[in-house]
Amino acid sequence: MINIENMTINIGTSSTVPNELLDTEDSVIVRDELVNMLRIISEDKRFIGQTVVIPDDCGQYGFIQGEFNLPELLYFLADMLE
Repeated sequence: MINIENMTINIGTSSTVPNELLDTEDSVIVRDELVNMLRIISEDKRFIGQTVVIPDDCGQYGFIQGEFNLPELLYFLADMLE
């Protein structure tokens, strides 16, 4: 099992953008921060050689069953979110 701790994302919400645009901007900011965080984690040397096993019942969520290299999977997820 992999336990990732001590990751913090700080998002400032101070803006002069009208409220209806602010809601969409927040989701873009959060997505970008998540993409950056996944890429940073994927380069962490502690995860080299570690794998993730995805069980067969995860197909309903768009994942295929198998064992995957953790850094490559995290980088792939970042690319997909971007």
